[in-house]
Amino acid sequence: MKSSHKTLVLVLLVGAIGLFSFQCASPEMTSARLYVQQEQWDDALMSLENELEHNPENAEAWYLKGRVHSELGNFERMLAAFDRSKELSDEYEEEIDEARFNNWVSFINAGIDEYNLGQEDPENYRTAIELFELAAMMEPDSTVAYKNWGFAHLILGEMEEALHPFEETLKREDDAEIAKFTGQIYFDKGYEIWNRHYGADMDPELEQEMEEYFEEAIRFLTKSMEWDPEDGEVVATLSNAFIVLDRQEEAKDIFRQGIETDPDNKIYYYNLGVLELEEDNFEIAIELFEEAVELDPEYYDAYYNMGVAYVNWGVELREKAVAEGDEDKAYREKFEQAVPHLERVVDERPDDAELFETLGRLYANLDRVEEAEAAFDRADELRGTGGQ
Repeated sequence: MKSSHKTLVLVLLVGAIGLFSFQCASPEMTSARLYVQQEQWDDALMSLENELEHNPENAEAWYLKGRVHSELGNFERMLAAFDRSKELSDEYEEEIDEARFNNWVSFINAGIDEYNLGQEDPENYRTAIELFELAAMMEPDSTVAYKNWGFAHLILGEMEEALHPFEETLKREDDAEIAKFTGQIYFDKGYEIWNRHYGADMDPELEQEMEEYFEEAIRFLTKSMEWDPEDGEVVATLSNAFIVLDRQEEAKDIFRQGIETDPDNKIYYYNLGVLELEEDNFEIAIELFEEAVELDPEYYDAYYNMGVAYVNWGVELREKAVAEGDEDKAYREKFEQAVPHLERVVDERPDDAELFETLGRLYANLDRVEEAEAAFDRADELRGTGGQ
């Protein structure tokens, strides 16, 4: 009998604790729980706000408020309520994380559906952007939402708007493609200013803005090249950014890195050759153009610039001889070497008046009178008919 009595007392005690616990809940919390069960969201929210006005440290109330805001579509308020609940207690952490993840999945899937419908109606891309932005709010460390958000802006031609989601992606993940697009956007912004004011004095503030865009382009394109060194488009854009900023040596270093990574890429040799030619490093430039045409025997731009390199080299030698009173005819050798390279381009550029003008001068300096006259006549004919 004693044993039964003890058991009965224990049961009664547990029941009393439960009753006591229930009685401790405020009327507002009791109403809020009931309204949540009944999915009466507006009434639930009103009860929770009344509860939090008197008891702002109630972690459960903040958690339920987050749930209610989720149902009402107030996602920023949802997240704020969830964050406050977790600050106060870890009791609802698992439920909060699950709610955020479920919302993320829902927004990602809906966003992808809208994105795929964008080809039929571009407005679907706008809806997709809104959904991906919401997904990013739910799971800020996941890059899926940021990437798709940025690409939707790109498709709409909204380059600047794509920068934020792309940069958020790169804070979380090393992605060569995203870095490439980000760098290209900054490059285009800088180039637009440069091209608009080319050859004219630029306002110092505008020039600084342009330089900042190019610096950002360099920052992201350098990352892209580091992660994917074989992307020729990145190499070209990055080198162009250095060239516009008059940082020729850095541009040359980029092409040297490209050649080291991809020695069969003719464009790297060609572009590095052009930079060397601009600095009158004729021998180096010619060697690089030779490498380019060895990779592509029909690379006519490389033949043309090889001819130009020999011409300029010859002119430099002739001017030096004249200045020193020297009768050395070494320059003729360079002119002779230029001729076959330029002649090789004629069939590809039959309407290039400047090419025929250059050949005419070469022939004249080499005492090839008839060929000189024919070349000059062709140049005049082209200019008379609108040739270039």
